[in-house]
Amino acid sequence: MNNDDSQFGQLETNLRALSARMPDVPFNEILLSRLLLHMGREMSATLEQKIRPFGLAEAEFRVLTTLFSQPEGVAHPGDLCSRAAQSPANMSRICDALVGRDLITRVLSAHDRRRMVLRITEQGEELVRQLLPKMFASLRGMLAQFSEAEQSHLIAQLRKLQANLSEAHKEPDL
Repeated sequence: MNNDDSQFGQLETNLRALSARMPDVPFNEILLSRLLLHMGREMSATLEQKIRPFGLAEAEFRVLTTLFSQPEGVAHPGDLCSRAAQSPANMSRICDALVGRDLITRVLSAHDRRRMVLRITEQGEELVRQLLPKMFASLRGMLAQFSEAEQSHLIAQLRKLQANLSEAHKEPDL
């Protein structure tokens, strides 16, 4: 039994004890949410381990690859916030780091002097081209037990969960 199996076993044991004291506890829902959170952290740590030798944090790499994917490698910081799942404050910090490493440039927009334009540099593009293939093997390994059909089904289920999560955020607090 690996450490993850042990953690999941402990989580299930704790949830069963909680259910015994409070029978209306949504056991499966709590277990699923905890497993998703745990796997997200583990996947992020795996990615971080692959990119750390290149001096990038996971969020910086995500912003860099998101910018790389844009037409002409250009975007506004506000646009990248939602695409890379970053807050405006964190986006500023990330952009500062990427500009400092000459992986992107940041200039005022010629069309709207209140907006900045970010552009990936040749050095940034080369780094993305070098790093992305290193990520593929890990991802394929993580999902090797899933057929393409199972992966598509899992994507559909996670999209449904994301839609429900988005709706839950819209509900007023009690």
